[in-house]
Amino acid sequence: MKSAASLPRVSSVVAAVPAPSRDARPQGRPLVILHTITRLDRGGSSDCTLLQAIGAARRGHDVTLASGPTDAPSPLLDQARRQRGLRLIEIAALRRDLSPLRDLRALLALARLLRGRRIDIVHTHTSKAGALGRLASALTFGPPVIHQPHGHLFYGYHRRLGTGLVVLAERLLARLARRQIALSWRGAEEHLARGIGRPGEFSVVRSGIDLRPFRRAGQRRAACRRSLGVRADEFAVGSLCRLEPIKGVEELVQGFARAATGRPKLRLLLGGDGPLKDRLLDLARRAGMGDRVSIEGAWVRPAEFLPALDLFVLASRNEGMGRALVEAMASGLPVVATAVGGMPEVLEEGHAGLLVPPGDPQAIADAITRLSHDPRLAADLARRARARAVVFGAGRMNHALLRLYREVLR
Repeated sequence: MKSAASLPRVSSVVAAVPAPSRDARPQGRPLVILHTITRLDRGGSSDCTLLQAIGAARRGHDVTLASGPTDAPSPLLDQARRQRGLRLIEIAALRRDLSPLRDLRALLALARLLRGRRIDIVHTHTSKAGALGRLASALTFGPPVIHQPHGHLFYGYHRRLGTGLVVLAERLLARLARRQIALSWRGAEEHLARGIGRPGEFSVVRSGIDLRPFRRAGQRRAACRRSLGVRADEFAVGSLCRLEPIKGVEELVQGFARAATGRPKLRLLLGGDGPLKDRLLDLARRAGMGDRVSIEGAWVRPAEFLPALDLFVLASRNEGMGRALVEAMASGLPVVATAVGGMPEVLEEGHAGLLVPPGDPQAIADAITRLSHDPRLAADLARRARARAVVFGAGRMNHALLRLYREVLR
């Protein structure tokens, strides 16, 4: 990973899309928009895409969302199905894993979709759908493409060779998009530093969340704690994420175990599921914390989980922005996050929460200890976090996105 000092400063060359006023409306006729993403499972990129599609349809635009098969549907999917002006299409061959024959079928399906009707803007999401969507539009001499990676795969995912191939592919594919959307300035810098795209081709549009479910989190605290089995006198640390190595969940469990040694009223609750579930529970048992670490599973809804917590920690090794982090902030929680991806910007470089290095269980332990021992600092950070979360509302994101569409079409 390149240091911040080695990355080019892009604040003067990346197009920031300003958040419009509350009453601002995009001008001109309704647009015909095609979104494409590999799947609509639970997760930040899926939720962001669904909110963008729903938001544009609500504003009178004609929106199609093409995706691959979904195994664990996002809670927003039912809302999308009911939304007037939004059409959902499943492309069976559109999947995340590489398969040349299946990928060719997905490419041809997207090309047929583009030829079948007049579309103004193609908005591709994540690496695989981004590659196929950009290629399909180029092959059909289709409409301009806006690509949104929702983060990147430049560190934390692959070994050196795999990372090199990802970078090479993105350099070539960047030429097929009119604009790329980064979730943070840092995300744009990390692309440009690797020769992906050119200055001026990136726009920063923060990933938005629906803030409404979190506005009364404090009023639901007691009920949520009871439903999760958290006693009134316990200090509950929690996280919401996939239980995968990239999310740093092993370091979180290890850090919690260090902080909780000799402090029986500390609890750790993980909301999510994934391949590391059994390993995490085994780590907790071997550390003598088997009865103080619980995994609530993929069923958990943020608005029913977060109010039960006293502290939220997101220990990711790579993160585009951290939607769960913003949800915790909107719930009025003090937060700790690793200084990767867009999370330092979300936390205003530590003003709205504590930042720790990635892959460092001791730093996580120190942060948990500090905030559990200092209620005044925790309350101050929680207040700043909640005020900061307003910037990441879904309404602001959708206004900014529609302004960007109009700008590209001009």
